[in-house]
Amino acid sequence: MEHPLTRILADVERHRAERPVVIFDLDGTLYDNRPRTIRILHAFAAALEHAHARDAAVIRALGPDDLSYLLDDTLLPRGVDKAVVERAKKAWFARFFTDTACADDVPVRGAVPFARACYDRGATVVYLTGRDIPGMLVGTVRTLRDDGFPIGVPRTELVFKPTFEENDTAFKVRVVDAIHELGRVVATFENEPGNCNMFRARWPDSHAVLVTTQHAPGAPALHDACVRVPNFDHP
Repeated sequence: MEHPLTRILADVERHRAERPVVIFDLDGTLYDNRPRTIRILHAFAAALEHAHARDAAVIRALGPDDLSYLLDDTLLPRGVDKAVVERAKKAWFARFFTDTACADDVPVRGAVPFARACYDRGATVVYLTGRDIPGMLVGTVRTLRDDGFPIGVPRTELVFKPTFEENDTAFKVRVVDAIHELGRVVATFENEPGNCNMFRARWPDSHAVLVTTQHAPGAPALHDACVRVPNFDHP
């Protein structure tokens, strides 16, 4: 059976005359942002008082693969003091959504060559993200550029929330009609099942792809027509 990513690239070429569009989320889709969290937690642990030496040691021992979606689910089962967990969450929140922290993100396997392959075959590449313009635009552009994603050239679009406070999903619902005007949406990529389902409903003839990294707790079931991939590797 043909790999779904191979099929998407073929469809981009097939619809070249119709201005094909491929939409990518960033966090958890094109990028693994767990290293961003790890750096923040390690810096937090290094500053903990001696009375919390055990908690600090537990936190410093964490690697990206140890992280659950929520810090509570990562730290509390490992015996970290609840008060320390609350402090860690505040430290994380203060630094995670910043331009500087973007530099710690790592592209998901195969993401850069696949995005470039879509672009080289004629697609407009749209980065549709819940990141906000005031806090993360500059850092995101720098990271996309440095990692080799198509950016800053014709047929690339960055679509960010205008404010941090706006709900991510509500924002994406709000802008899909404007994105539709760019051309024929061939494929969408997300790590959140609810957003993947929304894209499938908006563009039923496109490929709605869930990248199975991490997603928020309580996510809805994925629509049967959506496709799952673990990363962007393909034959």
